[in-house]
Amino acid sequence: MTFHPTPRLRWVLGLAAALVLAGIGVGMLLASGTDGKAGPSAAVSPSNVSGRRTACLTGDTAETTGRTDTGAVWSALQDAARQRQLNVQQLFVPAATTDQALPYLAGLSAQHCDLVVAIGPAFTQALEAAAKANPRTRFVAVTADGQPTPDGVVTVTGSDNEKAREVRRHALDLPTSGN
Repeated sequence: MTFHPTPRLRWVLGLAAALVLAGIGVGMLLASGTDGKAGPSAAVSPSNVSGRRTACLTGDTAETTGRTDTGAVWSALQDAARQRQLNVQQLFVPAATTDQALPYLAGLSAQHCDLVVAIGPAFTQALEAAAKANPRTRFVAVTADGQPTPDGVVTVTGSDNEKAREVRRHALDLPTSGN
């Protein structure tokens, strides 16, 4: 017994074969010139579309949650933001050592934080190296009494209210034009 397709079935089979061949051809055309490996990804460049200055608060999550000055300092930055139309952000991460904190400080500078306020010993001690590597960023260390202070970095001590007032003053002292 011989198979005799109807004219309509032949037309459908022919159309299907043509579409398959066209798909293969388009796929080969799109794949030509590549070796199957992904090219380097485009560099990410953060931008400040608002044109405002940015103040960033950072510290080790374990350290900042146990301190009473963290909330006061954050409120002071938010108040400065409302008064001068600054961008403010906070980044609390698990970083218990200076070596762990330094990449986060470098990242905040790369994200165009004009003022970086650091809370806690790990971040405070990393500020000296961060300030040397990022001279256009201002760094402020919020320290507890008796805590070592880094060279070349503004250090804020005192009561929670005094720390907040001083951090707010530094945020308000930023120039008005953005990045």
